[in-house]
Amino acid sequence: MFSTAACAQPLADVAPSPVARARMPRGWDAAGLDAEQFLPQMAVWFGGGFDAGGGGGGLGMGACVTGFACGGVAVGVKMAHCLADAAAMTGFVRGWAGVHCDLLGKVERAERGPWREIGVGTDETEAGEESQVENVLRLLNEVHPAPVFDPSLLDATAAGDIDAPDADPEILARARQLPQHRYDWWASGGDCPSSMQAACAVPPGFDGRRIGDSIPWHEWDFDVEVAHRVLHFSEPELENIWRAASREAGEQGANPSRRISRHDALLAFVWMLVNRARGFSHDAGLVNLNMTLGLRARLSLPEYFVGSPLLLARVSSPGEEACDAERLAATAKQMRDTLGAFDRQALGALLHDTMFQESPQRVWNGFLGIRDVIVTSWARLGTYGISFDPRSGRGPWLVQPVMPAVDGIIEIMEGPFIEEGEQEVQVEGEGNRAWYAGGVDVDLNFDRVVVEKLIADEMLRKFSAS
Repeated sequence: MFSTAACAQPLADVAPSPVARARMPRGWDAAGLDAEQFLPQMAVWFGGGFDAGGGGGGLGMGACVTGFACGGVAVGVKMAHCLADAAAMTGFVRGWAGVHCDLLGKVERAERGPWREIGVGTDETEAGEESQVENVLRLLNEVHPAPVFDPSLLDATAAGDIDAPDADPEILARARQLPQHRYDWWASGGDCPSSMQAACAVPPGFDGRRIGDSIPWHEWDFDVEVAHRVLHFSEPELENIWRAASREAGEQGANPSRRISRHDALLAFVWMLVNRARGFSHDAGLVNLNMTLGLRARLSLPEYFVGSPLLLARVSSPGEEACDAERLAATAKQMRDTLGAFDRQALGALLHDTMFQESPQRVWNGFLGIRDVIVTSWARLGTYGISFDPRSGRGPWLVQPVMPAVDGIIEIMEGPFIEEGEQEVQVEGEGNRAWYAGGVDVDLNFDRVVVEKLIADEMLRKFSAS
């Protein structure tokens, strides 16, 4: 689905500039941004027989281009998550931008315009229309590698015989030792909210024998007012956080994959702030961080593999320890070690387990109660390096993921690279610049009371370079 729309406001009235956002020590209150208005108005297919509107069906993807009063443009893309994750969606937008800029460049270079130069629009017949599509696809492949849609590539990495009548018990045992929640929707209907009863119902023809834990619904308050706050951490600030965590951790060892990264350090720091704001400083009960883990590089899948090869890995810690600023390095190292447990052999076992599940929606490896957080990351996707402007090459004013307004979601985003003394964002580019060179934006979706406590915490800017 493709649509266009118009917004009577200038872009600056909709969202503050990158420079302004970077200068907000308590973060940008993004609750006033109605990002949904810039997305195609369509129901998305969820793959489980239901969509956002509560009915069946839905579409796989859509795009909407909205013009602002100032001449700016919003490009909104909505995709079914089971068909494409952030990496696949970003690849699509980057390819679209490349074709767009190439065509506009041809307008300036050829009096006849791009359509005749590349053979588009020269024939009104059906055969001519097919030729137009072929030319556009050819151009797309020239400016961006072709996407790869081949789910069998992922299937081939599963351990054991996935075509056998039953799963291999030894492989299952290995898979279920991995650090993950394993909540069974079909065993969680006893005290679930009314809105979740359909998801917890055992389908006809299945015996519903328990294969995981019951979801602890009592820990999730669906009625809290959820705030949306975007915190910007500058590159020097991030460097200070990382150095503190690395220094406290001491020798990192010879294996680079087990060294604390800047991403680990920042996430450990933000999770500490969240747990402090949630009041767990003197709580010995476990709190959980559910980290989204991408599988393309880990399983040697193509970079432009189309799909959603993701899973959730769990880090658990007593609340009082997760709140302790002196344990920043220990928490970051725990995160790194947890991710390290999901090596190729472990992932093969996990995929074997998944292949034999009765329903792909039955087991939930995450949760969003008061003791849980789900974190997803768009780091290294180069979103601020995507430009629809062939003249200046400048990147977006704002890249904003649209998340459901539920308590407990953290999103790690690359920040826009701003040249010294400039008032507008400059394109980040795809060169040797580190993914955090423009700083990092951290999207928080939490109980408003928790967010207010977090931004008032004196620890928030402990590592500020200013």
